[in-house]
Amino acid sequence: MTVLSLRPQAIPGRRERVRKATQRKADELLQTAAALMAEKGFEATAIRDVGRKLDASLAGMYYYFKSKEELLYQIQYRTFASLLQAQQQIAERPGTPKDRLRRLLIGHLTFFTSHPNEMKICTYELESLTGEYYNTVLELRRRYYRLMADLVAQLMTGPARKARASAHSRRVTLFVFGMLNWAFTWYSQAKDGTAEKLGGEMFDLVINGIGLEPLNR
Repeated sequence: MTVLSLRPQAIPGRRERVRKATQRKADELLQTAAALMAEKGFEATAIRDVGRKLDASLAGMYYYFKSKEELLYQIQYRTFASLLQAQQQIAERPGTPKDRLRRLLIGHLTFFTSHPNEMKICTYELESLTGEYYNTVLELRRRYYRLMADLVAQLMTGPARKARASAHSRRVTLFVFGMLNWAFTWYSQAKDGTAEKLGGEMFDLVINGIGLEPLNR
């Protein structure tokens, strides 16, 4: 399955210039499509709409994508592949499980603030993909879930014991993703501050709660 490269391999001479120009055009196309789909939804967005924004012909659009679904797939694949790669690198850095969780929360929110349209599409439009497109993106999402779930399980098991996933750690992981994935519905940097500040507050909430006794105790 073809996926447009985020960083094309260097090709000497003219071929390198052509490849870079093609990649820049593809990047612009994906960004424009993501903005339109985030605003109107996948079903209401036509490839022709994207072409109008870029002053490109319909034939020119189909040079890059054979269908609207492939366009959606490229947006979702590139978004999750980039996010997963960045978060894996963060998770591999030295530190305690708490240090790593804080970094992952901040890393996710930092990525979101740079790609709000793409993250909104990934939240709403997974089910608009079918077949291999759906399965490929779903596997990326599962790998990202496991990255966070393993860390949460390690935190909840404690440093003296081998990390073990449980129904409880699964729910906590989903609580964390619930906070992260829906930030686009309310986040405003002017009101809520930077991704680092917000990530720190989410970390404190996960680790320490809100400081109130549960009602059932």
